[in-house]
Amino acid sequence: MPVYEFRCQQCDERFEERRAMRDAGAPAACSMGHPDAVRLLPVFATTGHAAPEPGCGAGGGCCGGACGAA
Repeated sequence: MPVYEFRCQQCDERFEERRAMRDAGAPAACSMGHPDAVRLLPVFATTGHAAPEPGCGAGGGCCGGACGAA
């Protein structure tokens, strides 16, 4: 089951709940019992880059894996 992060609108507490995707938008209460917590959107980033396919130039521009095809 996915983990969703919430923030209470009254006390500003942030907390996580593990729940089924179908229940992602269901109301959540903080540890103080305030029933008006809102679900936060996840923020994540990736770093690095993939190496170019053999036969591709350093600039990329490959379409559908046809690079280097004769």
